[in-house]
Amino acid sequence: MKRPAVRSQPMDPRYTTASINPLTLRYLALVAAERGFDTRSLCRGLGFDAEDLQRPGFRISYRQGSLMIGRAYQLMGDSGLGLAIGSRQTPVSWGLVGFGMMSCATLLEATEFGLQYQQEAGSLAYITREKSKSQFIIAADPLFYDSDIEMFLIEEMFSSMLMTTRFLVGAHFKPAMIEVVYPRPPHVARYRELFGCPVNFSRRRNRFIVDKAWMNTPLATHDALVAESVRDLIESSLLSQRARDDFGSTIERAIRENLRALPPLERLAADMHTSERTLRRRLSSAGFSYQSLLESVRKARALELLTHSTCAVSEVAAETGFNDVRNFRKAFKRWTGVAPTEVRDRAEKLHENAAATSPPIRA
Repeated sequence: MKRPAVRSQPMDPRYTTASINPLTLRYLALVAAERGFDTRSLCRGLGFDAEDLQRPGFRISYRQGSLMIGRAYQLMGDSGLGLAIGSRQTPVSWGLVGFGMMSCATLLEATEFGLQYQQEAGSLAYITREKSKSQFIIAADPLFYDSDIEMFLIEEMFSSMLMTTRFLVGAHFKPAMIEVVYPRPPHVARYRELFGCPVNFSRRRNRFIVDKAWMNTPLATHDALVAESVRDLIESSLLSQRARDDFGSTIERAIRENLRALPPLERLAADMHTSERTLRRRLSSAGFSYQSLLESVRKARALELLTHSTCAVSEVAAETGFNDVRNFRKAFKRWTGVAPTEVRDRAEKLHENAAATSPPIRA
């Protein structure tokens, strides 16, 4: 069955700019070769080959990454490919960011280091920390809504986080819980084997949840001088590109955190110690506009809720910051070319088919 029809990705400069470390694609090519597949077919027509992925400093765009991942799904026929790729990784796989994490004093410091420099580590998802008194919660969203590779991106991200954390604090580490927005996949047993904790599907957010007690665990590889040296190296590399992307991401983060009740742009500017006029000018210089970022976040969140939750359309409208459901319907039709109910109906049929082919969960 076809995926819900949506229009092409917005002209966000981050979609086509080659600024992403190809870590995920390197492991994708490695696993494909180990399984006997021709990696040339994965890269054909994308502007690079498998050898390029091994070159220091080589970068890809999100578009190139998503196309290669989609091809890998088709070529290898493994619905749990994201788990296979992520579970092969360690902090060393993450390059300078991984070494910086290893040199931190505690798991908390290492995690915060990784969050700060996630782009340099090759992340194809947007990772944030949620506030909680008793738990440490990491939430992940794909940089762009892409239903064909959404599960891969979250599986790869959470399994690589798991293996990296086990490398840092010991093989006995396990999360308290995993939550993902997509429905239970055919390879659900692999989640239990890998994570060793409850995994809940069809939830509203992708969340990696850890008991806070773990975050105080000291790291045996701690070295303050190395940590500071690595930070200096990262800060000095790709400075202009990072400054451009980070500014757009800062605004996007503020939108995500306040999507139900967006503050006026004037207040966002004040929080960033600048004027609204200057903020708009800096956004324009970076290739963005406030409206384009707002619509990108709203569209992605709406598609996520319509595809994976049972929220009524009116609830989806409220979750994405619309006071009037009619305005939401108009905006959604403009973004995607279809009505919200059409996306919901197609998604329900897709989930029904997936449930019919999935094995039952054993107690």
